[in-house]
Amino acid sequence: MTTSQDQNHRVETRLELEATILIEIIASDSSSSGSVIMCNSLDLSANGLQVILDEEISIDSILRLCIDLKDAEPIFLVGEVKWKRPDAETGGYRIGFLLFESDDTDIQRWKELVAELLTIQ
Repeated sequence: MTTSQDQNHRVETRLELEATILIEIIASDSSSSGSVIMCNSLDLSANGLQVILDEEISIDSILRLCIDLKDAEPIFLVGEVKWKRPDAETGGYRIGFLLFESDDTDIQRWKELVAELLTIQ
């Protein structure tokens, strides 16, 4: 596990850590159910994460996320798609999420876990 500081407007240290992420895509009409996309993280921080997807997601979408880390209970979060760009290596998309401070999520546990991971390295 390594950390990096990105030169494009990031202030937080990011962990280059692969975790399985489940993203719930809400259906556009209430008569059909939503779907879940499984992907992997590329890096993460206390307030955001970057994932790689096979399909495109619209910027400004607010979605529920489930982070499945090894040796830990799943973490449920809500995030907004802040940016996206094609990934030439995979033919998919790199997506950047900003995580929300929300009472109905595990954001506090997430921040504690990221802080713990930063002290380990």
